Amino acid sequence: MRSELGCAGIVAIAAFVNPFPAFAAGANDVAAIQQQLEALQSTLAEQQRVLQQQAAEIQRLRDELKSVSETGAKTEELRQRANEQKLAAQEAPRVTTNGPRPVIASADGRNTWAPRAVVQLDMAHYGEDRDAGTSDFRRGSVGGAGNRETNAARDFSDGAYFRRARFGFEGMIARDFNYRIMLELGGAGSEGPTRINDAWISYAGFAPFTLQLGAFSPPANMDDSTSVENSLFIERATPAELSRTLGGADGRIGFGIRGSGARWMGALTVTTRTVNDAEVFDSQLAAVGRAGFLVAASADYNVHAGVSATWVQEPADQGAGANPRRTIRFRDRPEIRVDSTRLIDTGSIDADSAFAAGLELGANWKNFFFQAENFWYGIQRRESSPLSDPSFGGYYAETSWVITGEPHRYDPASGSFQSPRPFVPFSSAGGLGAWELALRYSHTDLNDQEGMFGVAALADAVRGGEQNIWTFGINWYVNPNLRLLFNYLRIDVDRLNPAGPTNPSPFGPAPGTPPIGTQIGQQLDVYAVRSQFSF
Repeated sequence: MRSELGCAGIVAIAAFVNPFPAFAAGANDVAAIQQQLEALQSTLAEQQRVLQQQAAEIQRLRDELKSVSETGAKTEELRQRANEQKLAAQEAPRVTTNGPRPVIASADGRNTWAPRAVVQLDMAHYGEDRDAGTSDFRRGSVGGAGNRETNAARDFSDGAYFRRARFGFEGMIARDFNYRIMLELGGAGSEGPTRINDAWISYAGFAPFTLQLGAFSPPANMDDSTSVENSLFIERATPAELSRTLGGADGRIGFGIRGSGARWMGALTVTTRTVNDAEVFDSQLAAVGRAGFLVAASADYNVHAGVSATWVQEPADQGAGANPRRTIRFRDRPEIRVDSTRLIDTGSIDADSAFAAGLELGANWKNFFFQAENFWYGIQRRESSPLSDPSFGGYYAETSWVITGEPHRYDPASGSFQSPRPFVPFSSAGGLGAWELALRYSHTDLNDQEGMFGVAALADAVRGGEQNIWTFGINWYVNPNLRLLFNYLRIDVDRLNPAGPTNPSPFGPAPGTPPIGTQIGQQLDVYAVRSQFSF
């Protein structure tokens, strides 16, 4: 114990005697500690900076994760919306255009609807001789006192009128059914007022054949099967028109079957009255047929041949009070209709049946076109009639040259040729459209046992008249929907007064009915223009 106390004392005395070395050693330690503290603070600051960077990166990653999450949700929303729009688009109708015409179709294409229009404005100047009063024996259709055509045949009406103003729509139902509704707002005389031109539905499920029911124009001949938008001249040739109106024509109510292939077409229709006919006791019953064949074809030419026939089994019944009760009548305007006067007319013939038959030929070679038809017409009188059965005939031939080089296009479905389409339509940017020169000659003979000049008609004679017409045409196809036509017609009608023992006053009492056997035909020139818009 004592030794330990001694040692401690010695140490304390030594420290008291020399205190400075111990102080120096402590100062060195403080400096080291200070340096360590500064290094530690620097390390802490660096760690703090790194932590801040890591916190910022974590926040950025959180923001990106949130953005990705929101984007994913939005993407899914957009995907769902796109699917909904796609489904809606599949169910919504589609609207396309065919030239200026819109076509609305269901999403599956099985149902369609499209408007149609044909507007034709005709203007004409008639160059007939001046009216010579009571000594002027020119006449039109047979009729009693007050018949307009008795005077109009000597003084035709110059002017303008809408030959056709058709508006309507057509389309398809459930793929196999087709339909068309067309109203006619144009026409003059007996052609007015507004009436149904087409109202039919057809079934095409028996391809290549189609069944059709309603009011329509059944294919009666080649000129008839050429649509009015594609006709070469302002009006059809009279021989074709007579065949057409016997059992066909616009708005004819009937049921038919038609078919076509790459080189053939055929149609057979059972017809009754037209929608604009006056009411009768029993409607006419007829059959209208046509067959056509593309007998030769190449890139430069097409040659078509065909036949047509109409058989009226039962003429319309006018009722027990009418005499005659059932009649057939052939008559037509002279291939222009601004004035409705007809210069050839058989009058109403007491008939049991009637027919029209025709042969047809059409061809194009490059920009040249030719078409011709020949017709025979006949009427079978009532069995009780002692009179002979009359027969008539007619033909026409027409040709054209498209100066600008476009060809007439052959349509095997209708067995007819369509208008040329301009290579370069006319517009303010340039282009001439298509220009064409056309020529037609038609001959119609509605006489049967007509007898001689100055002699009364025999009981069974028919003095309907003989008509010859030369027509020169200039056609300008401005574009596929607009065209202008100019026609010059030289008309020559040779016709004797039909007065005879069975009908002494066919035009009413004198001076309406001219002297017996007098020439009532005439010659005249007609200048006509048509503007046409269609789609």
